[in-house]
This record gives sequence, structure tokens and C-alpha cells, in this order.
Amino acid sequence: MALITDMTAKEARNFFLKHESYCSFSLPIYFDFEPLLKAVSDSLAAKQNGISDIGYKNACNHEGANYTLQTNKDGHYSWRPFELIHPAIYAHLVHKITEEDEWNLLVKRFSELQINKKIVCASLLRESDDGETSDTAETVNCWWRNVEQESINKALDFKYLFTTDIANFYPSIYTHSIPWAIYTKEVAKPIRGFNANLGNRIDYALRQMRWGQTNGIPQGSALMDFIAELILGYADELLGETLANEGIIDFHIIRYRDDYRVFTNSKEDAEAIARHLTVNLQELGLQLNASKTSLSEDIIFNSMKPDKQEALMIFGKTVSATTIQKTLLKLAIFSRKYKNSGQLDRYLAKINKRLERMKKLKEDIRPIVSILADMMIHNPRTFASCALVLSNVLKFVEDDDEKIVLIEQVKSKFDPILGTGILDIWLQRISYHINPDIEYSETLCAIVSGIHDKPYAHVWNSDWIADNNFKNGVMATPFIDEVKLAKCESEIPEDEVVLYPYDIDFNQDDDE
Repeated sequence: MALITDMTAKEARNFFLKHESYCSFSLPIYFDFEPLLKAVSDSLAAKQNGISDIGYKNACNHEGANYTLQTNKDGHYSWRPFELIHPAIYAHLVHKITEEDEWNLLVKRFSELQINKKIVCASLLRESDDGETSDTAETVNCWWRNVEQESINKALDFKYLFTTDIANFYPSIYTHSIPWAIYTKEVAKPIRGFNANLGNRIDYALRQMRWGQTNGIPQGSALMDFIAELILGYADELLGETLANEGIIDFHIIRYRDDYRVFTNSKEDAEAIARHLTVNLQELGLQLNASKTSLSEDIIFNSMKPDKQEALMIFGKTVSATTIQKTLLKLAIFSRKYKNSGQLDRYLAKINKRLERMKKLKEDIRPIVSILADMMIHNPRTFASCALVLSNVLKFVEDDDEKIVLIEQVKSKFDPILGTGILDIWLQRISYHINPDIEYSETLCAIVSGIHDKPYAHVWNSDWIADNNFKNGVMATPFIDEVKLAKCESEIPEDEVVLYPYDIDFNQDDDE
């Protein structure tokens, strides 16, 4: 495992230009943006002055430079936008921050932000180096080790646990606060000009890709997570200075991205820290989420998230039940209480394990498909995991036309709901090798089907790029791996979706 701040400039550049770093949300295996990013990177490196070469200054005058996948968060009126940043701007920004001097500046700044050992950041980016574990899985491992387990350890030293997070964090980030984070607000604020320093260049790039907006940064990439950590690290630094000035010393804070766990030995200290944290965040245009703020004396019990606690009590080590349908119903009931819980992916993976080892399914398929569709509606985070289970349920349907009818029925359930592009992508993953002509409204699905002759033009607005050779040549590099697409079958393999090969322990015999 390699920590981002332990990487050389070259290693960091290669890390950020990986497909998994560019697109950190789950897509089918045939999506691969790395060749396109490499082509853009090579072109920028060859020209050495990327801004003028691709007309970078004009991007903010054109809406839609980034491609947005609106993801419904709850099946109703709440959405989370994931953005595929325009590859030209993304690669250019990666080049800028990984220039030798600039990267050394950032690494040095991160080391300064972590001087206070009472405020620990547990969410710095990591790259897996074992060749088997994904970067995402390594991140989850880190959360378990450095947040959950360390929180339990802190029960030996402290009496109270205060938990909170930042409301609507990524959309609320003020881009001008990025140079503040690198140089401090007092130093950075008087310095104007988009090219005056690295902080201003990052700020400028973010505004260029988002129609000039100064509020919010894109979600869905390791690069943006890295920039977010800069701002959060600066907030940690400000908080540490405030608490030192106030004489508050008996505490420990673990921060994972925008989630805070504050350990104290008195309620008064916990309340004071919450108050000072609120004020410091407000100076950065951020605020705490009141609905996710609590104070507890039971540190061990509350070190685990409530959904994990209940999942362990309900399911234990198994999701065993008399039928697949009843097992899914138990999980669906759990999901109504804990929407979009990470535990859902875990137990859907276990259900899929059970399906994989079955030779036949002695149940009616339609109720199972119906429950899966309902779970997806209320828990959009589970699109990929539910698609995995759905694909392995449909293998027991012998008639392909019947499979397509069921897929179309799932698809139609989502017609009244906005922000289901990622669902379309995963349904197409199942249906493509049954019938590749099924139409989906999502643009990326049309590209997989080969409908658009210039895919990049339908994803990112590149009208601001003056260099036609760059626009029609480099940007035309395919991001659909046709070889992998051709090899895919309608049954999704576990390793395409699941982070870990979860073990199972089912009591009944499914081999009949």
C-alpha cells in the first residue's frame, strides 16, 4: 500500500491518470478511460504549454465541459452528481500539480497539516501495491483499521464520542479556499491572477470545467478527493490552533474525509470542540450536518455505524433463509431503515455467492426480480450489486425473450425517476449479450451500442478547444474496450463488482 504523500511526482501523475482514479464510481469492466487520459497527457507533454494549445481559457464560456451522471440518492428528490471531468482539463490539472516543484510543495504542505497528532486524517488516498486488491478495497481496509478499530481503541482513553460530518460537502466547497489551504488565507487572499501560484491554478481549472462556478467541485475522482483533503486538512489546522489557544488539550479527533469522530473526557470539551469546529468551517463556507451529529458515552458501541451494528445482529455471518426471496426480503426491510448502507453491498455479494453455487433455482423468478428492483429504487448506491445478483438470477431463465421482458420491466420501474443513468449502464451490462439493440436513454449506453460515430462529442463539450487536431484526434481515443465488451457475458462475474471475495455459510443445500 502506497500513501499518496509518499509518492514521487511521477508516481503521483501515473496514479491520477489511472482509470480507477479518474472514475472512482463503479462502471462495467469495458469502460476504460485510461487510454484517452494517456493520449491527452502525451499530447500535453509534447507541447509543454497545454493551456494555450487547447484553448483552456475559453472553457468556462461553454456549458457541459464535464459530463454529469445524476445519481438519485433516495428514489425521490435527492440527487448526487458524479462528474466525468473533461479529459483535457483533467490531464492538464494532473500535469500542473505533479510538476516536481509543485508536487514537493503539496507533499510538504500535507506534512504541515498533519503535525497535530491529536487530529488525525485517516482518509489520505492510497494505492494498492499487491496486484490483487483494488485501490477502492484498500481505502475500505484503511477505514476499518484507522477509523473503526482505532475508535474502539480510544474507549480506553476517553469517555465521550462526538460524531458529525459536513453537510453537502463537495457541492459547498469554495474554490478560492484552495489557495488558502496551500498558503493560508492571510497569505493567499491578496494574491490575484489565475497563474500566480499553484493554488490559483487549481482554482482556475475547477472554474473552467464548471462554467465559471466558484462553489462546488466535481465528485467521482481521486484527484478531486485529493483537493478536498487539502481543504479539510486546512480546516484541521485551524481547529488545532483554536483549541490550543483555548487551552483544550484532552481530546483526540479522527477525521475520515468529511466525517469527524471527536473523543473527550468531558461533555463540556466535546461541546466546545463542536462549537469551534462549526465556526472554523463557516469561514471556509462549510457547515456541519445537524441530522448526523450526536454525543455518546458508549464509545465501543458507537464506533460502528448503526447500520453495521444492526446488520451484524440480523444476519450475523450469514444471510441464510429458506429461500432466495425471503433472504432478499430481509435485506429489503433492512434497506428501508438504512438507505444506501454499505452493508447492502456486502450482503448482496453473499446472496450472489449462494446463487453462483446453485445448479437450479426452485423459486418463481418474478418476485425475486421485483424485490431487487424495489431495493434499487430506494438504494441507488446498490445499482451495481443488485445488477450482479439480477444477472445471476436471470441465468435460471431459459428463454432469452423472457429475460428481456424482465429487464424491460425493471427499466420501466425507473421511468418516473430522474438520475438513473448508472442504472441504465448496469442493465445494459446484463442485456447487451442477450440483445444489443435495447435502447437506453443514458448517453454512455448509446456509445457502448456504437450509435455515435464521435463518442467524445456526446459526452464532453469540446467547442472551447481551438486545436482541431487535438479535438478530433486525441479526444477521439476510444474509452470503450471492445475486446472486453465482446468477451462479457450476460452473467456478471463477482470480481467485476465485489471488492472482497466474501465467504458464505449457508445451512441449506442449494446443489440439487
